[in-house]
Amino acid sequence: MNQTHHAPKAMILLGCPEVPVQTSLAIYLTDLLDKSGAHVRIAGNNAALELVKTADPAGHYIRDTADLDATIGALAQKDEDADICYVFIHNDSGVSYLATASALVSGECVGIIFGKSTQALGQQCDELGLTNILAKAVHNPRPLKSKIKSEVERWAASMK
Repeated sequence: MNQTHHAPKAMILLGCPEVPVQTSLAIYLTDLLDKSGAHVRIAGNNAALELVKTADPAGHYIRDTADLDATIGALAQKDEDADICYVFIHNDSGVSYLATASALVSGECVGIIFGKSTQALGQQCDELGLTNILAKAVHNPRPLKSKIKSEVERWAASMK
């Protein structure tokens, strides 16, 4: 029997880019997912998408982008789906996006919580039963890098 193998689909949802580390961590996450064999789509608002595209002008990492609200609509209509969805969270609306994505995506959803209110946001996610990783990262991405790498390695291993 001849089986065709499709690349796992990964989705990254970016909120308002108020906290500096979001852009660099999104590109870092995209690279890790790409190296794991996933097709990566980044959905965000215009400002978030413009920042990641500007940081990668040659398109080495950022290849597929979409509007965040249109992506949520496509997920709701079942026109879009993902094997893994990472949601960047630095405020309450990020928790709402994670909850929405968790209800709509057939694969896993993981929140990446950063900024100054990580404990409170993590507690909200925990109370809602939402998977997350967190670190108090505002300007320096280092506190989250190893956690993101471990999370992607865990997911990639589960796909094999």
